[in-house]
Amino acid sequence: MKVLIAPDSFKDALSSKLVASAISRGLKLADSTVKTEIFPLGDGGEGSSEILGIHLNAVKIPVTVSDPLGRPVEAFFYWSAKNKTAIIEMAEASGLQLLTEEERNPMETSTYGTGELIKEAIKMDAKNIVLAIGGSATNDGGIGMATALGYKFFDKYGNQLKGKGKELTKIHYFTDIDSIIPDKLHVDVMCDVENPLFGEKGAAYVYAKQKGANEKEINELNEGLKNLNRVVKQKLNQDISQKPGMGAAGGLGFGSVIFLNATLQKGIDVMLDLTNFDERLKHTDLVITGEGKMDVQTMHGKLIDGVAKRAAKYNIPVIGFCGVLNLSPENISDIGLEAAFSVRHDIVDLDVALENTEKDLFTLSYNVMKLLKKTF
Repeated sequence: MKVLIAPDSFKDALSSKLVASAISRGLKLADSTVKTEIFPLGDGGEGSSEILGIHLNAVKIPVTVSDPLGRPVEAFFYWSAKNKTAIIEMAEASGLQLLTEEERNPMETSTYGTGELIKEAIKMDAKNIVLAIGGSATNDGGIGMATALGYKFFDKYGNQLKGKGKELTKIHYFTDIDSIIPDKLHVDVMCDVENPLFGEKGAAYVYAKQKGANEKEINELNEGLKNLNRVVKQKLNQDISQKPGMGAAGGLGFGSVIFLNATLQKGIDVMLDLTNFDERLKHTDLVITGEGKMDVQTMHGKLIDGVAKRAAKYNIPVIGFCGVLNLSPENISDIGLEAAFSVRHDIVDLDVALENTEKDLFTLSYNVMKLLKKTF
């Protein structure tokens, strides 16, 4: 029996690689003959660049860039010389985790550092860039990133702007004559949300509060994103603001398309394609996947949903493991899972649950494998 173990991370507890390792050990303890393949995955959130780097045998390139507030920070991206491909995670330079609670304010933050990472990749003659845009501390519509890449934004008095969220309402026009983006550069953006750029379900109203904005600032940021779209529409004669994903990462989804000519794709689809996941499925009897929490969001293009859909093409059963299971039997069936299991069997504080995740995954895997031995 061959089991492909392809989970996401269990947030705040274990990386996807450690999750897969714990599951593998539990399976093998229950049945020493089982063959397992550890295949860690991500869908565009934090850690996705490292996972792709592992699968593509890419090297880690350290770079000193600007953090969300413009301070120097040590970041990195992964580089595959064979494919001339750079794998960049915006959270490395522009992520919420780089700021303390008191420092978080999307009026003041910028994606400039993400642009600096892209700039370094371009210097290495990258032909392809994969950009994961989860975990942002920003709401600047991507103008910070664009500024780092040579675009210039001006207010109505001709003053050049720096690329912060609070400057969105001031943009009067922009130029691209100093842009360093190569014509043949191909950029895929890993995006796992469908929010438009602005409006009730847009970047500011849905995400800016968790990044530190108050109600007044949220309204201003929303108006700023509207203004950015107006200026872009005036210059380029196109309006993509309400397309799914434009509001991702504080509008970086929009900025990536406009300023990088990028293509937005579901993060899990990019991950599965680049890792040749379908090829692995052809030699597999069972897939075990998982993530920290399984709920209705799992059904809408998240990792488990993507894995189950790919496996269904080859009639391979999929089992899901998680920390918290908030799905009905109908939901589980609709996703395409044979079954779903929570690692928890009692009520404990969150800190205790996180601390015991590895042990609980190991125990659950052992018990499930004992049952599976009777079937396969």
